[in-house]
Amino acid sequence: MDEIKLKRGSRDVIFRKLPHHFAVRLKQGKASSDAALESACGAPKAETHHIDSATVEKMDVFAVRDANQLEGTMDELRKAPLSDVVTHLYALDDTPGGGAIPTGTMTLQFKSDVSREERERVLETFGLEVLEELDFLPNGYTVRLTDASTENPLKIAAKLQSRPEIEVAEPDLSVQISFKHIPADTLYPQQWHLKNRGDRIGLTAGADVKAEEAWDHTRGSRDIVICIMDDGFDLEHSDFQVSGKIVAPRDFGDEDFDPSPGLEDDNHGTACAGVAIAEENGGGVVGLAPRCAFMPIRTSRWISDESIKTLFQYAIDHHADVISCSWSAGAWNFPLSAKMHGIIRKAATQGRRNGRGCVVLFAAGNESRPLDGEKDGQVSHQGFAMHPNVMAVGASNSLDKHSSYSNFGPELAFCAPSSGSPGRRIVTTDRRGVRGYSADDYTLGFGGTSSATPLAAGLAGLILALDPDLGSAEVKRIMMDTADKIDESNGDYTEGHSPLYGHGRINAGRAVGLVTGESEARLPRVLYMEHRVNRSIPDQGEIDDIITFPLEVDCRELEVNVQIRHTWRGDLRVLLMSPQGAEILLVDRTGGSQDDITLSLRSSDDPGLFSTVLGASASGEWRLRVMDMARQDVGVLARWGLAVTYG
Repeated sequence: MDEIKLKRGSRDVIFRKLPHHFAVRLKQGKASSDAALESACGAPKAETHHIDSATVEKMDVFAVRDANQLEGTMDELRKAPLSDVVTHLYALDDTPGGGAIPTGTMTLQFKSDVSREERERVLETFGLEVLEELDFLPNGYTVRLTDASTENPLKIAAKLQSRPEIEVAEPDLSVQISFKHIPADTLYPQQWHLKNRGDRIGLTAGADVKAEEAWDHTRGSRDIVICIMDDGFDLEHSDFQVSGKIVAPRDFGDEDFDPSPGLEDDNHGTACAGVAIAEENGGGVVGLAPRCAFMPIRTSRWISDESIKTLFQYAIDHHADVISCSWSAGAWNFPLSAKMHGIIRKAATQGRRNGRGCVVLFAAGNESRPLDGEKDGQVSHQGFAMHPNVMAVGASNSLDKHSSYSNFGPELAFCAPSSGSPGRRIVTTDRRGVRGYSADDYTLGFGGTSSATPLAAGLAGLILALDPDLGSAEVKRIMMDTADKIDESNGDYTEGHSPLYGHGRINAGRAVGLVTGESEARLPRVLYMEHRVNRSIPDQGEIDDIITFPLEVDCRELEVNVQIRHTWRGDLRVLLMSPQGAEILLVDRTGGSQDDITLSLRSSDDPGLFSTVLGASASGEWRLRVMDMARQDVGVLARWGLAVTYG
């Protein structure tokens, strides 16, 4: 079978074998070259070529010149005594940048009513053994295949997904990272993204983040740790080599504690870090949050379900306050697995001190594609940027217009200044020496959503430096509420949100002013949280979505907003469940043959409807359940949100 259909996250994905590629893991050592493979397993009959190494998973990728020799070569290698895993590589729905490697482990989540004996029978049937329980996935485990397993992880997952005992069965994958940068050598010696005076060609006055206004209040604090996960960091650079600056460095590429660049082109992380936290030291550049601490985490060039869990758990364990990720999976169509989704959600909702959640930001990407949709017949689904607890960051240029490369869609939280023709590029720190983007210690040509994301992370650091008790959802709301609605004539803003700019271009001066109380606005005692879901509602089926409210406060008032696109709204029942288990029936098959549901319900208008939650703790999981009760007509849960008034 050359293709397998599996559910990953909430989407169906077709896995198709790549015709030339395979991956190998040895029981001892690594097959990190053609010679190493031959030494460990004997010389394959077909001509092979080493392509890359997925370091964390200890798997190496090879290609055969003749596709007709792939299966025979893999069978031959499987017989070698030192071979542990020999597997195909798979493309996900034919999107470019595929090459997913099944790692030999799986994420398995049983339904809550399945007994221990039944779970053990399932494991025995498929020859699986438990490696660990997952504290962020109820009844969830990481399991691995054993000698008793008779099929590969994808085929086993396909069978498990059809069993009534199973909630989730997903093979853990390793996929190559796609770093979100657009390197160039255009000279531009000023950091216009912090203060744009509009005094040169390609600049518009005010197209910046208003850094100077924010710095009147704070330039950050060593108590606030900004974690940047990327390809490597030149920590000897003068803008980072400062007492107390570096916290808990880690390298998951080379598996040590020195995240220095390891490969010829490991330049991306140094540039990203400078945008966020380069020290104010009288020379070079300055980051938006120069006095914040810096947790540098070097990733492998390949990411897997397990490595994402490891990366984010490390950041949680070492007390990161902000996590900035200027990368995505290489595949355009990449729904997150339950394990990836769960650990990011844990970081964003529980990870920071006192369980207030890390502020997690991901680059929207540079392909000029929808975050979720199709373009030119190719499916696009950027799972990391679309995670509901993540801030997806787009890019605007030095003219306060849309950067043409920046991905777009309703999932975008906001944008931040970066490169984009006919504007200017970003000046930031560079890996020292000739291996960097330039021969200097600074690059004048950084850009992409790679640069926009750490700039937004720097603003999150400034906000938390002023009020470290804020939760991640509150920080997100402050950044969105204080953003500037740029390019209003072309931005297509609807209810304050633009598919190109999100809630607008971040404004550090206004955001910091809101926290200090010196803004014309005031820090709200109402926290509104929204999920832009865009999930299909199965015919005669149901879907759930969860918003985790991060504050331990009592609910004085509640407002619930729901938007559903449907061709026969009378089919639908919509239920809200509070963290304490109280059920509120919002819609009960009303409206007959009319299309769509757009509702906004407030406890002030109907206190009886919400009587079971008023006065109770708002902290925890609020679950929206949408049920289709009749045949034929189908629809989509577009978005929903809730506003809790407290204090």
